[in-house]
Amino acid sequence: MCSGFCSLKTEGLKIIFKDVRGEKKFNELMRNYTSFRIGGDADLLIFPEDIDDLKNVLCICHDKKIPLFILGFGTNLLIKDGGIRGVVVSLNEGFKEIRIAGDEMITAGAGAGLQALVNFALKNELAGMEFAVGIPGSVGGAVIMNAGIRDGEMKDIVKSVKIMTDDGETKVLKNEDIGFSYRNSDFSEGSVVLETDIFLKNGNSRDIKKMMTLLIADRKSKQPLSSYCAGSVFKNPPDDFAGRLIESAGLKGFSIGDAAVSEVHSNFIVNRGKAAASDVLRLIESIKERVFTRTGISLEEEIKIVGED
Repeated sequence: MCSGFCSLKTEGLKIIFKDVRGEKKFNELMRNYTSFRIGGDADLLIFPEDIDDLKNVLCICHDKKIPLFILGFGTNLLIKDGGIRGVVVSLNEGFKEIRIAGDEMITAGAGAGLQALVNFALKNELAGMEFAVGIPGSVGGAVIMNAGIRDGEMKDIVKSVKIMTDDGETKVLKNEDIGFSYRNSDFSEGSVVLETDIFLKNGNSRDIKKMMTLLIADRKSKQPLSSYCAGSVFKNPPDDFAGRLIESAGLKGFSIGDAAVSEVHSNFIVNRGKAAASDVLRLIESIKERVFTRTGISLEEEIKIVGED
């Protein structure tokens, strides 16, 4: 049964957001915006043109209590089969500028690709972002998730982050105010990352590229990069690896429907072509139950799960 909000539907949303200048897509299939290629429709997907356009969207949603979800590149995301009610906002159009902001400093818009930022740093011979090579997603998503690997993560290079609160106010947060932790951060609920200042070090492009080449080769050998997936499904527990626990439980290759534990890396679930979100969710629960029964360790999801069943 529909919630009270559902009664608005397309015509109501068209009226409410008529003054928004950015592109608007109604009843948009969200599987096209995720690396999993899974997900139902969003009532409304908006691509704000600039900061004023975004502020208008946020204020409308805040005032009218319309549900709001901020979409990055959809690379660490599972959208449920029932889709997303309310408004989905993508910053991938109006917020992707990357620029030099001072000596050893880069400012990157939240909608820029993380790889575009890595390549920009390389071009300008700035070292410190090598760890991020090959990690998919947007800059904003990488900051929020504190993306990284064993050798480095976003918290190590972020100097400050500009955000917009759900009522349209802009603020600048210093690194120490963000509450970075393992694959997580502590931004206030409803806030939107606009851009981030990255502090790097002057380096040599040859040395930077050499390190990036090694990391890319390692990633290609250990991860199912050619498959539809959403990166690591579970966080690594203290002093262990989720992939090792899953493989030790005999689950490599285990599948439900078209969702399967990757044969390449057991902490990845791949969509073999026609997987539904319900298949992935059932597989996640089966993995957690099997690992807990075998080891007593409770695995915690790293991927973000949103939407309705």
